[in-house]
This record gives sequence, C-alpha cells and structure tokens, in this order.
Amino acid sequence: MIDKGIDCTAVPAAFTEQTRRNAMAKPPSTGRIRLKDVAMAAGVSPITVSRAFSSPHQLHPQTRQHVLDTASAMGYLARPRQSTALPVAPPRGVIGIINPQSDNPFFHELTCLIGQLGETRQVDVLTMDSRDSPEQERAAIDRLIACGVDGIILTFISSDTHHQAACLERLARAGIAVVLLDREVEGPHHGGIYIDNLDCGYQAGRWMRRQPVERLLILSGPSDSLVTIGRVSGIREALAGSPISLEVHYGDFSMSPTERFLSERLGQAPLPDALIGINNQITLGVLAAYRRAQLPLPEHPGGPRLFCIDGITHAELLGTAIPSIRHDLVTMATQAMDLIEDALQSGSRRGTRQVVRGHLHLSGETG
Repeated sequence: MIDKGIDCTAVPAAFTEQTRRNAMAKPPSTGRIRLKDVAMAAGVSPITVSRAFSSPHQLHPQTRQHVLDTASAMGYLARPRQSTALPVAPPRGVIGIINPQSDNPFFHELTCLIGQLGETRQVDVLTMDSRDSPEQERAAIDRLIACGVDGIILTFISSDTHHQAACLERLARAGIAVVLLDREVEGPHHGGIYIDNLDCGYQAGRWMRRQPVERLLILSGPSDSLVTIGRVSGIREALAGSPISLEVHYGDFSMSPTERFLSERLGQAPLPDALIGINNQITLGVLAAYRRAQLPLPEHPGGPRLFCIDGITHAELLGTAIPSIRHDLVTMATQAMDLIEDALQSGSRRGTRQVVRGHLHLSGETG
C-alpha cells in the first residue's frame, strides 16, 4: 500500500507553527527522539516517517520532504537497517472505523466484515464507537489521529453540517484519508458508500400499499437527516393516490425514544393498523412499546402490520417474521475498503460515490 501522505503546501499556518513547536520539544523522559515523536510533530503516521527513510518512492515528494525537515529539526537519526537472514515483514497500514452504534447489528456486522477484510489485505483496523454523541465522535477522531492511522471509514451521527465540516477539515489537515459510510455529508473526503434510501422507502411503501390497511404510522429519525428524508420521501411517493392515511413521527434513530413516543401514542385513538420503522432500532422500539402496552404485537394475530427498513437480525427465531429491506453488507464493506486503499495509494480526493440498493425480504425467506 502506498501512503497518501499530506501536501505540505496545504498545511495552515497555525498547524505549521504548532508542528514547529512540537519539533523543538524533545521527550522529557530520556531525551532520545523516537520515530513516533517525529510522526506526532509532523502530523503523519509512524508508517509515513518509516517510509520517508526506508521507501521514499512510496511517498509524495512534499510529504517526504516535510517529514525529513521535521526529523532534522528534532535531531532524529534513523537507525540503519540490520542485516538479517529472516525476511522482514512490510509495514501494515492502519485504518480506523467510527460508527454510531456498535450494538446496532447493521453497524456491528459491517465493522466485523471490514475487520476481516483488513486481515486478508494486511491492514490493521481500529474500531471506535461514537455512541450517538457528537462529543464522543470528536473524541474518537482525536484518538485515531493520535494513533497515527492512515485512513478512517466514518459514519457521522450528527446532522449539524458545521460539526461535520469541522471534523472533516481536521482530518484533512492531519493527512488522513476519509471514506464516508451510510451517511452522506459535505466536506473534504475520498468518496463514500451509501444506501439508496429513496428506493428503500419506495419498496416499503409499495409493499404496504398492497396490504389491507387504512392508517399508517411512519416512525423515522430526525427530520433534517438525509436518511430520513430519502426513506420517508420514497414511502410518500409509493403511496401517492392511495386511500391509506399517513402519519409521520420525526424522532430519533434509536430504540428508547421510539418506545417512549409510541407508548404515549398508543393511548390515543384511532390506533394505526400499520407501521413502518425506518431502521432496525426504531422497529425494536415499536415492538417494545406494544409489549409494554400489552397490545397484540405487530405481525401477530390481532396486531398491526409492521415493515422494517434495515431488518432485524434473526427476528424469525424469536417468533416475529417482519417484512423488511435487507442490504448487501459484504458489498458495502468491500467497496469501503477499496475506496480507502485507493485513497492511500493515489492521494487523490476523487473518490467515487457508490450507492447500494436494498432488496425486499419477506416472511419465510432466508438470507
């Protein structure tokens, strides 16, 4: 893998000044300058520093010169390679993953698949969970920068465009390649893998239109989320001209807020005879609310129809067969790894926007 490095001419003055101060500050414990000290001062990964001395052809000329200048200012001397009869393993790339909910089966499985691909491609994978918190997301980015990762596969949790842009700018200044996963945002990055949310909603709406229902309740995420906008718009398009009355609740993508809202809503007439949860965590909140209210569960005798976009893993084993949209997570993980490797090799931000279409999964089907 060829390291993308950073373009020194693009480093802001404030960052350059901080780099100079870091370079002048030697480690207080031993006074010996180590490779990782140079990496931290230069704002690159330890692998980049190693390649600047051992494999300069793998780096951009500006990046190599930036590293050499920093090392020279610090008084760092690269150790000569010792001859050995044993083969020396090439340095492994390091990438980070930041997802919003590790306990969400969708993100958990994606992370596991990317980790498996990392092993086959000789790339170390570090995983962080932002836990649906912008503060935790910033902290995760800080930790991955400090770890000297070469790239990050990132799923934003915030719909705050200012927050997103600030995070992406910081990663760009640190010379870290960024590939976006599932959530599309503006800002400097190297491409992204996205679900076709409009089509997901359209498929859900078309399925619901074929059912004998009159009152449909859509339980969605924040109204300004692109995921919400795409999926709800697709449902509305599919139901255009239908006699089905439509109610939309804009809330949160997680389980507990959905359960709290629906527990109150189920005390008000008329009750919906059909529901669509636009992700798996929302749908779990639907099931929890009906159980708490001691009403017939959705997709059970006497209960309402229920459709879940994203699907609930192994729901059939629990006796609840819920029609859903399933996604090809293997393809998504592979495309994300391909994009991050392309970014590291080329150093270009010409990454593509790749869209993955979900497929309708009905009761009794496998896979």
